[in-house]
Parts: sequence; structure tokens; C-alpha cells
Amino acid sequence: MKVHQMLPTFSYGDAIGNHTLAIRDALRKAGYTSEIFAYNHDPRLAGQVRYFAELEEEMGPDDILIYHYSLSSPLSLLYMELKSKKILIYHNITPHHFFYDTNLALAKECYMGRRFLPELAPHTHLALGDSSYNEEELKEAGFKKTGVLPIMIDFERLSSPPSPSFSSAFKDGKKNFLFVGRVINNKKFEDLIKVFHYYQRYFNPGSRLILAGNYSGFERYYMALWELAGRLGVKNLVFTGHVSFRELLSLYRTADLFLCMSEHEGFCVPLVEAFFFNLPALAYRCCAVEETANGGGILFEKKDFPLIAATAHQVLTDRDLRERVLESQKRALKRYERKAIEATLLNFVKEVEEL
Repeated sequence: MKVHQMLPTFSYGDAIGNHTLAIRDALRKAGYTSEIFAYNHDPRLAGQVRYFAELEEEMGPDDILIYHYSLSSPLSLLYMELKSKKILIYHNITPHHFFYDTNLALAKECYMGRRFLPELAPHTHLALGDSSYNEEELKEAGFKKTGVLPIMIDFERLSSPPSPSFSSAFKDGKKNFLFVGRVINNKKFEDLIKVFHYYQRYFNPGSRLILAGNYSGFERYYMALWELAGRLGVKNLVFTGHVSFRELLSLYRTADLFLCMSEHEGFCVPLVEAFFFNLPALAYRCCAVEETANGGGILFEKKDFPLIAATAHQVLTDRDLRERVLESQKRALKRYERKAIEATLLNFVKEVEEL
């Protein structure tokens, strides 16, 4: 039996791309024939993907198609037309209003993606969110049968050797704050800078804020962030741009604290990665962040920048508090054990298979 996956863009190293590969491997291990089909793909994934148009000849009425939905795409029409059984995995779409001032093209894509989501409901046998937050949006969009399948994170790969040269650049005695994510409006990088401003000014002048993520397409936002940092007098601010996987590992290993102020997350993989690297994490409680944290780290109800800065200082200087935070994060990681998520996936597939 075939259980294939389809997604608009198959990207190298991102959360959805890695999740897609993990699902394929789990399906193959369980005895299913499973391939990945995409509209666009990173050249480094050439041997792992096929062109989406080949799906029509591949799929029979008893086969299952898994569609990863995260933006408006021509693939949605193919999804609706195919006569196979269908599972939709919803990774959430950032509300378009976040991008009015910086990227109108993306704002339009997000608007259309959210608007089109209900159209897929009558053609879907099972709709899965990678968080309960996403599942609720599926229910509101009219999907009748829903569930939750957390993103599978490859912890074994995270144990790979980091980049030695990249690590040495940040081992100079400064306290390193870290956030990982695309430099994009909903991630609220301006709030990260504001918190760090209070920390650096009142607690530790010898500190550094490392913001790791690609800012391509958001150059106006990127420049506005530098202007804000200049007005506040923030020093030792580092925008890394896109980093390789080994460089990312170096950042996690050299950081002292992970800080997230994002106002829209459908899951938030970097938060779980920070937990894995035993990096104390502070995050704004919104959207799926609380569920992803699973009782780990420290979450804030309000964006009280001086208070968050003071809490960061306390976590970094109070050994007992730090150990309690790290222990909570270790407990939280149990939710993401790969075998358990693979079993959940196969149960969902079996459920649709037997329809």
C-alpha cells in the first residue's frame, strides 16, 4: 500500500522538511511504500523528492496522500481532485496582518492560505495539527475528524559535532542570549532587543544577543531592528543570517539562555531544541508555545521587558533556580520521544486505511 506525502516547497534543514523525512522513514519502516512529492525543492534534496505532477499516476483509491499545508499553493487543487484517501497536516499559517509593512507578497499568500483552508475540509478524511492549537483552527475551519501529531525532532542528529570555528567566535566570557528563527515580524525581534537592552544596561554590560535566522525578503524589518538597537544603545548584537546546521549546533552549545518573544507559533521547534541542549529558556506564552514547552522553561503572560530581563539575570546567577528550570525542560522532552510519535502516526494511518 502507498502512503505518499505532498508539500509545496521541500526545504533543506527546516522543521517541516525534517518532519516530512521522518514521517517517510517511519512509514517505510512499517512496510508502506512512501515517497515525497513537491512543487519546489532544495537542490540538496534532489534524490529524496519527486515532482508533484507524478502523483496522479501513482495514487489509487485505496492509497493515502498526506498533504503538508502551510501556505496557499496550486497543490491544493490537485489534493482536492485526487480520488485517494487523504490526510492533511496543518502547520499553521501566520496571520497576514503581521506583514503589512514589510512584505505584501507574503501577506497575500498568508491571507489566501487561511481563506482557502476550509475548502479542503470536504476532501479530507483526517486533519492533523502538530499542536492542539493548530487542531482547534482545523475544527473552526470545518474539518470533522481531527487529531494531533507533534513534529518529530531528530535528537540523534542534534548530537552531531558542531562547527569548531563558529563555536570559538562566541567563547569570550560574555553571556550569550540566543534566539533561532527567521527574521520575520511575528517573531517579534524588536521585543528580544528591548529585553536584552534592560539586561545589558542594568545587569550585565558584558553580554551578547545572538539572533540566528535568514532575513532575506525582510530587509526593511532587519534595518528597522538595527535602528532600534542604535537608539537603545545596545551593544554586542549579532545577526548571523542563515547558518549551516553545524553552525546552529555551535550556537546552541555556546549560548547561556534562550529567549523567545514570538507572537505567533504553530509549534516552535527551536524551543524544544533549546531544551535538548540544556539551555534555560524564557518565552512569551502565546499560541502553541505553552503546549510545546510542556511544563518546561519559564513562560511569561505579559511583555514586561524589565521583569523578563531581571528573571533572565536570576536564572543565570541563581544555581538552584537554574537547575529547577533545566529539570522541568528535561521532563518536557519526554513528550517528543520519537517512538511514541511514530506510533501515533501509524495509528492515524491505520485509521484512515480502514475507512
